[in-house]
Amino acid sequence: MKKIFLVVLTFVILTKTEQVFGQVSIAPTTIFIDKNGVGSVFITNPGDTPQEINVGFVFGYPGNDDLGNLSMVYTDSIRSKQFGIDERLRAFPRTFILAPQQQQTVRLQVRPDRSIVAGTYFTRVKITSNPQTTDVEETAQDEVTTKVNFKFDQVIAAFQKVGTVATGLEFEDISAVQSEGLLRVIPAFKTTGNSPFIGSVMATLKNAENETIAEQGQTVALYFSGKRAVELKLPENIAPGDYTVTLVYETRRGDIPSSDLVQSPAISKTIPIKLN
Repeated sequence: MKKIFLVVLTFVILTKTEQVFGQVSIAPTTIFIDKNGVGSVFITNPGDTPQEINVGFVFGYPGNDDLGNLSMVYTDSIRSKQFGIDERLRAFPRTFILAPQQQQTVRLQVRPDRSIVAGTYFTRVKITSNPQTTDVEETAQDEVTTKVNFKFDQVIAAFQKVGTVATGLEFEDISAVQSEGLLRVIPAFKTTGNSPFIGSVMATLKNAENETIAEQGQTVALYFSGKRAVELKLPENIAPGDYTVTLVYETRRGDIPSSDLVQSPAISKTIPIKLN
């Protein structure tokens, strides 16, 4: 009998965006733990191959650099101790096989901690999927098989609100950079309250006659003070001159019910700019 060799090559793809796609689909893409410390996530296998699923937790949050670029932060041990729930969070089941065209409900439960103060606590839920490996015994005796196995990590946010929660923003310096048909507005902000500011921002560009020249919205998740750029596409052949940009931040998003979001009055900031 010939000896069988099974070679498996694994590719790990880590997705850091709020909306994620892979070998399985996940809903919701943001989890809010209820007042009883319980939440749920639904994992569906839309394909024709059984998937091995593992649910884990890693503390992280969207941060930013000095230029306002978004970057995920996974190495902040100080804030992990202050705000993280990954050490108290459990998943049931944590590992399982998901058959084709089937859905599994995963229950999340946070172990209570009466010592924590009011505020919003959080972590990231990492859902790993890869096709179920065929047993070596199922391989023909005289066949040497090389199998390429794609492994996907999909990472979504999980929040727990404790006690009375509040959020808001205060703005300091706001700069703007124009380049190749794009206006990049970079506000330096300070988060207020005891919760991240999760919502959206609408940027509106107006000319000297107060006419709207361009408008664009985007979602925001601002956890800690810093800078976060807002980009606005400029019309072709826009005339040089004096303009204003207004940023309006609201705690509402199309993908998250308003009842889940920590609410704040709309926050507006207008600055003059000169386009070349």
